[in-house]
Amino acid sequence: MGLLAPLYALAALAIVGPIVFHLIQRQPRGKMQFSSLMFLRPSPPRLTRRSRLDNWLLLLLRALAIGLIAFAFARPYLRQESFLNSTLPGRNILVLFDTSASMQREDVWTAAVKSLQELVDSLSPEDRIALYTVDESVVPVVPIDAEPATTAAMTVQAVKTAASELAPTWKKTRLAEGLRTVADLMNTAALTGKIDAGAEHEIVLISDLHAESSLESLQGFPWPESIRLDVRQIAPADVGNARASLMLADEETGADNIDSPIKLRVENNANSPQQTFQIMWANRTGPITESSTTVQVPAGQVRVLPVTPRPSGATRLVLSGDAWSGDNTVYVAETIRGMERIALIGADQPRDEENLGYFLKKAPLDTSLVRREVFDSSVEQLDLSDPQLEAVVIEPAGVDEGFAGRLRAFADAGGTVIVCLARNTETQQSTAFLNTLTGQTGIELSEADVDNFALLGAIDYRHPVFAPFADPRFNDFSKLRFWSHRVLRIESDASPLKAIASFDDRNPLLLEAPVGKGMIWVLTAGWQPSSSTLALSSKFIPILMGMLDPSGQSLAEQRSYEVGEAISTREFAQDVELFHEDGREVASTTAEFRNESVTLFEPGMYRMQAGEENRTFAVQVPASESQLLPLDTDIFEQYGIKLGKLAGDVERTEAMRQLQVEELEGKQRLWQWLIVGSIAVLGVETLLGGIFARRLRVPQTT
Repeated sequence: MGLLAPLYALAALAIVGPIVFHLIQRQPRGKMQFSSLMFLRPSPPRLTRRSRLDNWLLLLLRALAIGLIAFAFARPYLRQESFLNSTLPGRNILVLFDTSASMQREDVWTAAVKSLQELVDSLSPEDRIALYTVDESVVPVVPIDAEPATTAAMTVQAVKTAASELAPTWKKTRLAEGLRTVADLMNTAALTGKIDAGAEHEIVLISDLHAESSLESLQGFPWPESIRLDVRQIAPADVGNARASLMLADEETGADNIDSPIKLRVENNANSPQQTFQIMWANRTGPITESSTTVQVPAGQVRVLPVTPRPSGATRLVLSGDAWSGDNTVYVAETIRGMERIALIGADQPRDEENLGYFLKKAPLDTSLVRREVFDSSVEQLDLSDPQLEAVVIEPAGVDEGFAGRLRAFADAGGTVIVCLARNTETQQSTAFLNTLTGQTGIELSEADVDNFALLGAIDYRHPVFAPFADPRFNDFSKLRFWSHRVLRIESDASPLKAIASFDDRNPLLLEAPVGKGMIWVLTAGWQPSSSTLALSSKFIPILMGMLDPSGQSLAEQRSYEVGEAISTREFAQDVELFHEDGREVASTTAEFRNESVTLFEPGMYRMQAGEENRTFAVQVPASESQLLPLDTDIFEQYGIKLGKLAGDVERTEAMRQLQVEELEGKQRLWQWLIVGSIAVLGVETLLGGIFARRLRVPQTT
């Protein structure tokens, strides 16, 4: 026999009450008044050694009634081994393990691996488990959709083996993408029968969950109702962190070499207890102590300071004094400000502002890495072989097909051609020019029928040109009006021209056509005031910069990147080789070559070489991995994700046993019979008490 609520059995101690009351003699049986005692105060009887128990039967009945009531509240049941020894059902468990750069902290990584091992050890034999890692992308280690023949025990053993082989990377954290991916994978596996759809589905996230974990894209994601998320946040032993990053010299100096002077930006996390830090130069063998500088940065604030001149051979700046040293090295490569030229071939107009070059020359196209010069030219004078020539902006009216072929070769070699149909170009010559330039046939041009003005109706905000306007705060184009524009029709469905912005009449405004290493752009309207309000709009410069450099930076001149960032190799005519600063060749596990780019997975100084050409560049720890302020796990509930703790085998067994006991006790309902028995005992006790009281009653005399 067992008790469902054993603590209620302690109420049986109330049996002591009747015993005490039986031992106390409240008043003598007979009472006689004496005149000599009438002025004395009566004294109640006390429990003494001479007291004895009377009416043993009544005492036993009262004690039995109390015991039965206490036993009933304890809810007893009769054990049935066949009923209580059922097997726990299996679950589908997917572990998403964070391996981003912030997990490089030794205590955090050790605690995370320990948490994973404890999780695996706590599982039931019937539980199936899968393991995925996440940083910038999701990597399957033990996939959820393994072969059906794979048993639960095999998956557990595979995860145990993989746990000891995991290692943190230097990449960014993208937890939202990881959670969305594994939730879809688990849902798909259940729908396709790869896992038991009727079993419980659990996802366990093991991460430090810092402020820059990129959870925003979970907004609006329909999290599956059948999946519960268990967040196991790993806290470091020492909180807080500081990060140093380079700031380039002021651009107004006009210096081509902006490697000196160098300003350093030091940011301290809001939860950091440290406020004093040391900055010093170092080379690959160690710090140069005589270059040390002290800086005070209160928690949650930023300081910018000029650093001491670079000592000979120094290639990095090192910050010390914070909790994590993994992001304290800033690699400093020589950065040369490049010079690029933009040629303008257009028709002269009586008023300066009606010329395309009027606003183009006034536009601030320079960056900290590139100085751009816009100059007027003609078809005859333009030297397309100029190595500094970056782009050609042209009105095609009056330009022959021969020059179009030369422009196409310029784009194929990596140049940018912007064709602006600023005026009515309904001529066969302009059509032939576009056909030759884009390498196709069937382009037709005509003048659009515009009533007052035209507005933009469709924009691809995923394209790099319009990506800066994707935020709802900046994507209002209703004030951008076009007084006239051209209609460009393409007969071929396989045309390389792709519209990325169109008018409200569905005719394209901006089209792109990749050609070799370069790009051809076609604008069907001008930006001068007689054609549109584009040149007077705040959106003119970002759109123009997007066409000149869609990546948002001059990759040919950049010398500092983050881990995981694509580094262009298109400036080299031959295949490139990568070397560390000490001359060692970069291993294939550290670099990944793609189409005209390479991605590096470790911070450091590197050298890219192709034949006689080479350049040195730096790869830094991602800035987002230094914002180590922990997030509250309740943030997931704001995105509609159901949270819950994954129970271990012992906890589940105890919970199931308790449920089965409750079910068994509910079926037997022994407590009802105990209550009936206690009522019957009290009835007998009441009857006997009345009988004994009448027998012992003595008539009172005065």
